[in-house]
Amino acid sequence: MTVPAGRLPDGFVVRLDPRVRRRADGALLGGSPLRLMRLSARAQGLLDDGRLVVRDATGAELAGRLLDAGLAAPDLGTAPPADVTVVIPVRDRPAGLARLLTALRADPATAALPVVVVDDGSRDPVPATDGVRLVRHPTARGPAAARNAGLRAAGTPFVAFLDSDCVPVAGWLERLMPHLADPRLAVVAPRIVALPDGERTWLTAYEAAVSALDMGPWPASVRALSAVSYVPSAALLARRAALGDGFDQSMRVAEDVDLVWRLTGAGWRVRYEPAALVAHQHPARTADWLRRRAFYGTGAALLAARHVGDRRQCPGHGAVAGIRPRAVGGLLRAERRAAGPTGGAGGRLRPV
Repeated sequence: MTVPAGRLPDGFVVRLDPRVRRRADGALLGGSPLRLMRLSARAQGLLDDGRLVVRDATGAELAGRLLDAGLAAPDLGTAPPADVTVVIPVRDRPAGLARLLTALRADPATAALPVVVVDDGSRDPVPATDGVRLVRHPTARGPAAARNAGLRAAGTPFVAFLDSDCVPVAGWLERLMPHLADPRLAVVAPRIVALPDGERTWLTAYEAAVSALDMGPWPASVRALSAVSYVPSAALLARRAALGDGFDQSMRVAEDVDLVWRLTGAGWRVRYEPAALVAHQHPARTADWLRRRAFYGTGAALLAARHVGDRRQCPGHGAVAGIRPRAVGGLLRAERRAAGPTGGAGGRLRPV
């Protein structure tokens, strides 16, 4: 996972997070983890209205530092999808797959995109479909292996992964595409919301409000020990060249968290873009919900073994325990308030 050389291109726009505090001396206080960035007079001038348009190498460096610190987010609008293959791993979910393919074909922006479906050992094999390349695994090898098979089959520079229990909301890919103008961006993920489908129970209402797959309403730089420290692989747009061999096929759970941490550890950027929406069919039965949460929880030990330097976040992390990120963030904020403005490792001010 070598990181390519190259800066943010001219015309790339970033905007300060509205939660960032600008001090009288021009310094910026905010980000995740909380930090203090002191700016030169020239940098303050570039950010006079809270918006920075990259016009040269200096502006590109400042914009990149603001993004990496979580102090700003790209402000890029939309772009038509190009050079993208949609990869769908599936096992024993024919109705969900049909629903997803219908949604892709109904959206003019994605109707003509190449699609690869990887049948990961379904009991009833997925039938061939016009306009879809089908890859079969005779026996189930797991979601990581299925995604990697799709990654290898894709012939485009970019790959959009979608799980078969997802339904993208029209416009989702156009919102994600502009992020790829950043040559250091490996992955950008949409916001995952509840699919308004079927009987409404206390469980579907709970998942709609506080799903562990929903990273919330704020755009974010995704990295370890931050407010958004992972994004789920249910829906991702990725740069093929950045992924290398892809997901760790030895992992049946938390392989998405592992991929994000390996990418960011190698110097790539991963972003979360909540303006792009993908709906997800959450479990409707309590037994299924509990089973899934228990399964997610088994990933903590795997992550701890692979990311020794990040052990602080592994045992109770929402990505593997099924805890909603906003609840975790609330607990951390409570800890910081109790410790004072500079108390605790998570709340320490970090001059940049």
